[in-house]
Amino acid sequence: MEWTDKPWERQKGESEKAYEAFGIYRDLGNKRTVSAVVKELEKSRSLIDRWKDKYFWEERVLIYDNELEKEAKAQAVKERKEMIKRHIDMSVEVQDKSLKAFRALSILDMTPKDIKEFMKFAIELERLNRADIEEKTSVGSGEPTEDINNYSAQVNIYLPKKEDENC
Repeated sequence: MEWTDKPWERQKGESEKAYEAFGIYRDLGNKRTVSAVVKELEKSRSLIDRWKDKYFWEERVLIYDNELEKEAKAQAVKERKEMIKRHIDMSVEVQDKSLKAFRALSILDMTPKDIKEFMKFAIELERLNRADIEEKTSVGSGEPTEDINNYSAQVNIYLPKKEDENC
């Protein structure tokens, strides 16, 4: 049978009633059975079986299901890209604000504990960045080989509280 561009739509020579039956069958998804179509339309089983064979319902619903899956995957990829962009935008904004807050701190207002924590943070951040660069250049692909989420779990940002004077 020669199908139209979209085999799940009405095909050449397919009657309106046969297509209605196919539409019910197609839209049943995982619960797709001829018995369900027979019950819905109150038609004979032999008629529905004849239409099913004549108009290649099995092949058409397989193509339909694959198309739905392809569309769902494309939507998921699109949404993931949008999420990543949102997270990057938020991250940049938080970094900008954190850097402004850090630059506004006076060294005279810092306790020894503050200095120690900032030093630990700076050293760890440098190590992570250097390791990331080394890993990228050793692999040679230019693509990150570690999950970026590992970094956020390893680095705790510390902004000192004025009242914390203990070492």
